[in-house]
Amino acid sequence: MPEEPVEQTRRTWGQRLLIGFNLVFVIGLVMVSSRLDSFEDAVESIVRIEVSPGVLADLPIGPEPVESSDEPVLGENSANTELDEVEPFKPHPAGPPRNLLVIGIDSAVGLDPDDPAAHRDRSAAIGLADAIMLVRLDPALARASIMSLPRDLYVTIYREGLPVRREKLASSMLVGGMELGAPTLVETVANNFDVPIHNFVVLDFHGFEQLVDELDGVPLWFPYPVRDVGSGLMIAEAGCVVLDGRRSLAFVRSRKMEAFTDGYWHRVGAWNDLERNQRQQDFLIAALQRAIARGARSMIIRDDLIRATAETVVLDDRLTLGTLLSLGRAFSGFEPEQLERHVLPVADATVGLSAVLRLDDGSYDVFDVFRGVTLQPEQVSVTVVDARGLVDEDIPASQQLERKGFPVEVSEGIPTNRTTIRATVADYDAAVLLGQYVEPVPHFDFTESSTTQIQLTLGVDFELFLLVPRDLEIVDAVARAALPISDQFEAAAAVLPGDQFRHPIPARAGETSPMQLVREINGRHPDGRRCD
Repeated sequence: MPEEPVEQTRRTWGQRLLIGFNLVFVIGLVMVSSRLDSFEDAVESIVRIEVSPGVLADLPIGPEPVESSDEPVLGENSANTELDEVEPFKPHPAGPPRNLLVIGIDSAVGLDPDDPAAHRDRSAAIGLADAIMLVRLDPALARASIMSLPRDLYVTIYREGLPVRREKLASSMLVGGMELGAPTLVETVANNFDVPIHNFVVLDFHGFEQLVDELDGVPLWFPYPVRDVGSGLMIAEAGCVVLDGRRSLAFVRSRKMEAFTDGYWHRVGAWNDLERNQRQQDFLIAALQRAIARGARSMIIRDDLIRATAETVVLDDRLTLGTLLSLGRAFSGFEPEQLERHVLPVADATVGLSAVLRLDDGSYDVFDVFRGVTLQPEQVSVTVVDARGLVDEDIPASQQLERKGFPVEVSEGIPTNRTTIRATVADYDAAVLLGQYVEPVPHFDFTESSTTQIQLTLGVDFELFLLVPRDLEIVDAVARAALPISDQFEAAAAVLPGDQFRHPIPARAGETSPMQLVREINGRHPDGRRCD
C-alpha cells in the first residue's frame, strides 16, 4: 500500500472507548466480586469486540504431563532414602500472568458542546489512540506493572496479520477502521515490541468523565496554581483540589501545563507526551485510591460504581466473567501504591515534516518486564546443595552453573530423588530464571520466610544445565503452581515501590526548573498525606 501522511485521519468505529488511567476500570471491576448476580448482570451488559484468531496471545497452560519411572535409580549412598512422589501438574487457581492493552480514544461523542475536550479539529466520532498503556497483571503474586506507550512512536502498523504502512502508533485505530481499530492496535504493539497481548480494554472521553463523577471526583494535591489553555485546565489555588470529570479530563489531556510561581506562569517540563504519561499514571493511582475509599472493593456498598463502569468500558470477547471474578479474588488486597511503574526510553526523530519518537537504548530491557523477564543470572546468588550421592563428572555441577553467570556457594546434602529450588515468594522471579537452566524442570518450594536464600538441591534426577535457557512460560507455569494459596488467592509478594518513574529529559537551567515542576506536580501531598 502507498505511504500516507503521518497525520492523516479516517473514520473509525464510534463505540465508547478508553482514556488515560484505564487500569482503574479493570481493577475496579476485578476487585469487587461479593455479589455475583449483580456483578454478572453488569458484566454481561459490557460491549465486547469479537477478535479474530491470532490477534490476542494465548495464555500459557503449563507443561505436558511427564510419565516418571516407578522405580527411579538412586545413588550408591541412598539405599535408605525415601523417594519423593511426583504429583501431577496442577496450575495455580489464580491463573497465569496476563498483559492487557488499555487504550484511550480522543473521541468526543457525548460531551457537552461547552466542554473544552469537545473542541477538536475533526468529527466527534473520529478518534486517535490518545493514551496507550501496557498493564501486566500477575494474580498469583497479586502484582501489577504498568508502562505508557507514547502515541507518537513511529512503528509499522499491522492489520489482519500483515504490515500495512509506517505510521505513528496513535493512528493504528484509524488504520484498522470501524471494526478492526482496537485489534489493529493490539497487533501493532505485539509485532513491533515482541510483547504478547492477552486482553484489551477501551473507553472514550465521555466515559472517563462519567466514571470520575461516579467517584465524586478525584482529589489531587497541587503545590502551585496550574493551567493549560489548550485542555481547559485551571486550578486557581494551591492545595488539595477534588477534580470532577471535566477537570480530570483536562488534567490527563494537558500537554502544555504551566504553574504560577514567583509571580509568573512557568512551563511545566518540556511539554511532551512523556510528561503527560507520567501525569496520567499519577492520576491513575489517585483514582484507584479514591475508588477503594468509596467502597470499590464491595459491590454491596458501590453497586452503582460497577454498573457505571460496565456502561462505559468496551472489552475484548475473551475477558470473561469467570476471569474477572478470579482476578477479583487475587487482587482483593491490592493497594494502588504497589503498582510498579516503568518508563520506556525513547528518542526524538523526524519523518518528513512530522516530529515522531523512536525507541532508544534500554527499551528492550523495559519490555522484558512484560515478557516476564526481570533478572539476569549475575543478579541471582544460589546455594547449590549436591544431594545426588556419588557422581562421576569432569566439571562439578556448581562450576557449570557459575559458567552460566550465577554467583554460587556449595554445600552437600543427604541424597534425594528430586531436584528442587527453594526460595521465598519475594524471590519468585529469580527462582524461575534459575529453573530455566535446569534439566529436567525442577520442583519448586516457596516459603514466606524473609531469611530463606535461593537454594538449588540437585537430586538423582538432575541431568545437566542447559546451554540455552528453557522457554520461560514452561518453567513459570510449574513454579506458579507451587506458590502458596490463601482463601482469596492472595499469595504473599514483595511490596514494590509505588513510584519508580524517572524522567529521561534533564532539568533546564533557570530560576524555576520546568523539570522540577514536573516532579513536584504529581498529585501527592509532600508529607505523604492523602487529599480527601
